[in-house]
Amino acid sequence: MNYFLPEMNILTRKIWFIRVVMGYVPLLAIALLSLGCEAIEKNLSPLPSIPIPNQSPQPLISPESVTTAQMEAEIRRGINQVRQKNGLQALKDNQKLAQVARKYSRQMAEQNFFSHTGADGSTPQERVLRDGIIYSAVGENLFTSENVPRPVPAAIEGWMKSPGHRENILRPVFTETGVGVWREGNTYYVTQLFLRPFP
Repeated sequence: MNYFLPEMNILTRKIWFIRVVMGYVPLLAIALLSLGCEAIEKNLSPLPSIPIPNQSPQPLISPESVTTAQMEAEIRRGINQVRQKNGLQALKDNQKLAQVARKYSRQMAEQNFFSHTGADGSTPQERVLRDGIIYSAVGENLFTSENVPRPVPAAIEGWMKSPGHRENILRPVFTETGVGVWREGNTYYVTQLFLRPFP
């Protein structure tokens, strides 16, 4: 048997096609109801498993001092000014992310190291997930200074001169930030995390 479309204009063809397809919709619904969901589920591939981070509440770490709290705010403002000068949206302050950044700055200060890899071998991504923050993109900038009279401008200028750090600052995908500053003697440790939350 041959099937053909009679000569029609485009609108008439579309209407004809919709009528033919709609004629099969009730038949499809009856077939699905008679088979039941179990038969359909057997033919579906399993969903991928996604690890859910530990949702237990983490202890809050307050800014070390009024000075470090002011420095955190200054860094957020300074980075947002740089982004806006480059035609990008300002980053929203994420205090949960700031907790992760602050904890990491404190860890570096107390254990006297400076690296994107934690003393426990953790990565920035793992530290963020560990605190229950689910993301689609994350980045980290670090800075340390000793006996520098104005560490905030030094951090921002240093990051902007470093291609990798500059890229984090100017990435349009990031929408949120958290900054943590910790001081040990005359040395400041700064962690800035950048984030795009999971949808």
